[in-house]
Amino acid sequence: MILLCVMLALFAPRAYAQRELIFLDSSGVMRWRNTKQEVALFGANYVLPTASDYRAAGYVHGDRKQMIDEDMAQFARMGWDGLRLTFWGDWESADSAGNLIANDHLDLLDYLIARARERGIYMLFSPIQLYGSNWPDALQESPPPPGFGRYYGKGRMGTDSEAIAAQVNYLRQILNHVNPYTHVALKDEPAILFIELVNEPWHHPEDLPGSVRYINALTDAVRGTGCTKLIFYNVSQDFRIGAAIRQSKAQGVTFGWYPTGLNSGHELAGNYLRGADAYPDMQRPEIARMPRIVYEFDSPDLRTGTMYPAMARTFRTVGTQFAAMFAYDMLGTASRNLGWQTHALNMVYTARKAMSAIIAAEAMRRLPRGRSFGGYPENTRFGDFHISYDGDLGELVARDALMYTSNTTAKPPEPAALRRVYGHGSSSTVTYGGTGIYFLDKVRPGVWRLEVYPDAVPIRDPFEPPRADKIVTRAISRSWPMTVTLPDLGASFTIQPVPTSPLSQNGRGGQGVRADTTRATDGRFTVTPGVYVLSQSGAVDLTKMPAKIGQIGFTEYHPPPPDTVPLTVISWAAPQYLAGRDADIRARIVDRTPPDSVVLFYRRAAGAGAPSIQEFLKCRVTGYECVATIPAASMRDGPYQFVVTVFRGDTVTTFPAGSRGKPTDWNYNDSASWKFDVVNPGTALRLFDPGSDAARLTFTRIGDAGRRGLFR
Repeated sequence: MILLCVMLALFAPRAYAQRELIFLDSSGVMRWRNTKQEVALFGANYVLPTASDYRAAGYVHGDRKQMIDEDMAQFARMGWDGLRLTFWGDWESADSAGNLIANDHLDLLDYLIARARERGIYMLFSPIQLYGSNWPDALQESPPPPGFGRYYGKGRMGTDSEAIAAQVNYLRQILNHVNPYTHVALKDEPAILFIELVNEPWHHPEDLPGSVRYINALTDAVRGTGCTKLIFYNVSQDFRIGAAIRQSKAQGVTFGWYPTGLNSGHELAGNYLRGADAYPDMQRPEIARMPRIVYEFDSPDLRTGTMYPAMARTFRTVGTQFAAMFAYDMLGTASRNLGWQTHALNMVYTARKAMSAIIAAEAMRRLPRGRSFGGYPENTRFGDFHISYDGDLGELVARDALMYTSNTTAKPPEPAALRRVYGHGSSSTVTYGGTGIYFLDKVRPGVWRLEVYPDAVPIRDPFEPPRADKIVTRAISRSWPMTVTLPDLGASFTIQPVPTSPLSQNGRGGQGVRADTTRATDGRFTVTPGVYVLSQSGAVDLTKMPAKIGQIGFTEYHPPPPDTVPLTVISWAAPQYLAGRDADIRARIVDRTPPDSVVLFYRRAAGAGAPSIQEFLKCRVTGYECVATIPAASMRDGPYQFVVTVFRGDTVTTFPAGSRGKPTDWNYNDSASWKFDVVNPGTALRLFDPGSDAARLTFTRIGDAGRRGLFR
């Protein structure tokens, strides 16, 4: 009997390892056990169960489990298959000795794991965060969080024996914890592929033996539970720790990347693609042949369509096999960018940036690991991908898929072979008048499923300090013309609305053949946000459609929550225009319905005796944008003021004040206005003012060792 027990103990880890979905080959490459193909996963950190995102959900009175359902559906809709479980259990779900506390945070973690697994999403589990869970909005929280993370603090975690003992105890308990939604212990959860021992530790490279002991203590705690998942340790907080990781029992390294810095407090402007060329520290010899995971990345304070594909290209060059953006904005809070001020990504509310993340996920899967594509601008074309700062365009133009972040002139090489057309903007295959994201999936020859989301219309800078009552982006449902040009649909096809439900993930739903179908003329029709079937042969029986498209239900649709923001007008006027030349004055008009008309009133404001605002021009309105052209004869040197008046029915409102009436009314007395200067063409153009511009300089960030950047 004793011999049998010993044999079982020896072979148990190997038996568990055989159940893992991936393995590490002799070259340090992660592969799927069943196919032997390389692992290549892409997604985001998702933080709702704990810390600031947990509180953000409370600020909007959200049902947190319903929010998880919505957001995992968005992960699946975007084709993401990776998720980092960023869990502040060391602060919120443990005591000072590392004993696990069963509470709402742990329950939501369990629920998230179950819902992600249902969507075919694979996970990196990071159970120790070290940073305060009460940042930034609950620093005075009382009582404070109970965990060992707060009790010992980040600085003692790698050196204090009691702090290490608490971490060991906690790791053992949380990995042995059985998820009530899956009835599987976390250590055995098949969809959790990797364990990251600790998030962004305080490295001590000067103490190599001590660093190895710390990493091994945590690794032994994981292995002591019988867990055989691949174990990773952070390298990018200080790359000098690479030698210790190599000598330890950890199997791989995690690193982060923020090439536009962090926390600018405003949206950045300019071309940052040069800063995404390379990540040289990941080529260090001490971490060669070790698997790599990007635990966090983003292009903070940007909403562009180019940076994510560029970063994914570099990730593949340095051998990355899993990349997780930080951090996904929940559908219920994304209108406010309430979770993390410097980050903003949601499928509905940041449509262009989300489309770029969809393309980046394709780049992770399609680009070969280890291949370099050179430097900027030569590397703007890589494989079937292309990025361009001009036009804010990222695109995938492949035989089976066409995806784009902005208007593109690219044509698919074989239109009849397309299976997916995903976009923001217009292309040779789909032209669309709205500003929301849309998805066109082939069901079978002559039948396609179209999914359209509301217009994403910014009204504030999302990177300013957030508030629960401040909407920064509106999601507006309007009707827009769409033209679809696909060989198997032809010029005339039916557009059939699909009755949708957020609860129809696993069912067909539908009501048979709907009577309210319309027919396209020359491929053109009108569409509002929702789900449709496009069919060349006429209306289809919806009950006979497939239950799923990928990992989403055929009738599944998660619209954003409504808001009550009133009519908003935002000036896009330049600060200066040239004298003697026509000047286009632009503004954004944001409301649920378009205005009847828009008028620009302006005046030359030269001194106290300047005339009242009387001169006016009717604006040309296209979508949410309007433009009025002041003729060259009216453009003389000096300061100008202008207001924009919006007419709808009997209502007349003038901005920027939002006052009732128009400037030519006898009783209009609001003095608020926007301003610009008219200057002579020979006037010097100031490119940089150190006094006012220095605070807006931005540097790439790699690691926390001196916040050092890359300069060329």
